[in-house]
Amino acid sequence: MVYYDFGFYLTVGTVITGIITLIDKYKWRPQRVEKGLKYDEKGDEIMPFHIDISRSIFPIIFVILILRSFIYEPYRIPSASMNPGLYAGDFITVNKYAYGVRLPITNTQIIPIGEPQRGDVIVFHPPSLDDPSKAIQDAYIKRLYGLPGDTLHWNQGTLTIEPKCDADANCDSIVIQPEMVSEIAPELVNAGDKFNLYKQNVDGKEHELLFFTFPYTVKYYQATGHRKALVNEWSVTIPEGKYFAMGDHRDNSTDAREWFKHNPNAFIDREAIIGRAAGKWLFMEFTDEPVIFGWHLPKGISFDRVGTII
Repeated sequence: MVYYDFGFYLTVGTVITGIITLIDKYKWRPQRVEKGLKYDEKGDEIMPFHIDISRSIFPIIFVILILRSFIYEPYRIPSASMNPGLYAGDFITVNKYAYGVRLPITNTQIIPIGEPQRGDVIVFHPPSLDDPSKAIQDAYIKRLYGLPGDTLHWNQGTLTIEPKCDADANCDSIVIQPEMVSEIAPELVNAGDKFNLYKQNVDGKEHELLFFTFPYTVKYYQATGHRKALVNEWSVTIPEGKYFAMGDHRDNSTDAREWFKHNPNAFIDREAIIGRAAGKWLFMEFTDEPVIFGWHLPKGISFDRVGTII
């Protein structure tokens, strides 16, 4: 599948400018030498615009393409689904080689390195509910819980994972029980008075998450359509080659819980996983309303949230 993201256009630009630069080196420039090179007042060679611009930017965008495609990719958090660890406006880096080296545009793995682990915060293309064999173009960020072959049981906030039982595997069930920390949500949480702060540990990764407070659970769900996670129960088995992830803001995240309910085959495909969220490097607050051409413009920048992602 082709993903028409920034990486696609960066790759196309690199290929076009690279081809022009290569042709110029072996064909067009020798022809200009035969006719006699021309120089401007600064002593720089005068050449056609498309050749000049290609030779100038090709090395730059080639380096950016290599860094972005195979090492680290920048990503902006688009929503509140990963509160309180990540907020809309956080800029993060995504480790592109953590789960194998992949080609740009198609995200096809060419060198296997590692596999996604429970508790990882992953960036991925979610499944299309109309055709789960395909992924949508947008990239989501969630926390990984279900690996291929796992069976997950959710019981009013408690997640029990029955891992796939191979001959040499640990088949003990994994129980993830959130522990309430505070009735006060962090300051940046929108409508924070409706949420309680919890913490949990997933394979040694301790992090915070949010649930609706019980006085709001049923009434607020009826009014808004939110998910009331603390009163829900469900079970699901993850197919081979698929994964299951949820947002840390349990009642404000569209994730695998919703997808498999709409389509029992809608899970995250291994090939659709872009990488593992590695670190926060910038927080940018945007205007509440569009300012120009429908765009929300930055109104505040902060480096106070710089750090690793757990």
